[in-house]
Amino acid sequence: MKPTMKPKRTVEEQAAEEAVRREHTVNPIHRRPASAITQQSFAAILTLVARFKAVREGQGLTLAEVAERMGIDPPALSRLETGKMLNPTLATLHKWAEALGQNLHVDLSSP
Repeated sequence: MKPTMKPKRTVEEQAAEEAVRREHTVNPIHRRPASAITQQSFAAILTLVARFKAVREGQGLTLAEVAERMGIDPPALSRLETGKMLNPTLATLHKWAEALGQNLHVDLSSP
């Protein structure tokens, strides 16, 4: 595998980057980005993904078999199962459940 190299930056680009770094050091961001989910929601997603994987393994199915049933490539399913892709659509979750012979129930409740 070929080592990656940082792209060459101009003196002005380097200075601008350093200015941003200095500003952040002096005045770091203390609020969570609006797009971030809560820790509880993150844990719920990881738990659901682990359940999908456990069902697949319990049925003795390979990633390739389930991916084929879902109509996606095995590396994409692997990224879902390992948590490298943590923003699956509801459609993907429903296809995943169907590929495993399961039903996915989504509910809305007050905290």
